[in-house]
Amino acid sequence: MIEIFYLDKSIKKADIKDLSKVVKKKLWIDATKITPQEAGLLQRTFKLHPVTTEDLLSTSGRIKVEEFPDYLFCTFFSLANDAHNIKLATLHFVIGDDFIISAHNLARENIETLKRETGQLAILMKEGVESVFHRLLDMEIDEFFPVLEILDDEIEALNEHISLTGDTNLLSDILATKRKVVEIKKITFPQREKIGFLAKRRYKFIPSSSLPYFRDIYDEAIRVYDIIENYREAITSTFEAYMTKVSQSTNEVMKVLSIIATVALPLTVVSGIYGTNFRGLPGSESPIGFWVMVGVMALLVFGMIFYFKKKRWF
Repeated sequence: MIEIFYLDKSIKKADIKDLSKVVKKKLWIDATKITPQEAGLLQRTFKLHPVTTEDLLSTSGRIKVEEFPDYLFCTFFSLANDAHNIKLATLHFVIGDDFIISAHNLARENIETLKRETGQLAILMKEGVESVFHRLLDMEIDEFFPVLEILDDEIEALNEHISLTGDTNLLSDILATKRKVVEIKKITFPQREKIGFLAKRRYKFIPSSSLPYFRDIYDEAIRVYDIIENYREAITSTFEAYMTKVSQSTNEVMKVLSIIATVALPLTVVSGIYGTNFRGLPGSESPIGFWVMVGVMALLVFGMIFYFKKKRWF
């Protein structure tokens, strides 16, 4: 679905069939789940390279900043605000002299908010389409922080659960959180690098007066990267703490089994000797011989347990 906004003293909205009539005005074209037909129309109208058109239709691909003769093309990622199921939102931007195209595979609340704030949008459009680009990118980078806060709470809860309860059934939760951290980390480093290009390099379609604003976004991208790197280290420490707890639990089980085996060994020896068929074994002919043997075995058990307790082996 394509929505077209253009500046004519104030912000006005045009239908896609009227694109050719408003193409000379300052335009913001926003596309959600763009179709091949819509991408073809944009390609013909703004003379987009076929590679750019292909990228607009892609919901993945790599983060990039590419300059063409008639426009600047950028691909970035943002996050859907749902830490229980991390969703990457692919964001494509085409910035020309008097137009900007934004395309994304998921509905974005921040973008919808800007569409409703027509007064603010008019101010941005008067400043230049690069100001609209800056605002959109800034809002989408800010979308990382709510998700990162939820991840922080998850990691803290896991650490607390492990330290207080010693629960050894948290492996799936730890690995799920680790997958989220790794998935976000995969995009934060290249994204930081490419936003750095916008902040430090000169591009035809981004005037030098806008560079300080993009440096501010670059600082936010660095902050996101630093936070997710800290989370990666934290979830690794959480996993190590979990494995330590599992090892301790296993050791406790093995200690109990070892004590049982040690206590049972002399009982097995005594019962084995008296289980033979030889005649003349001490007490074998006595009517209380069996009970004497049981008593001796009981004394051995209690004696060994007392010894183990004294040594603090359990």
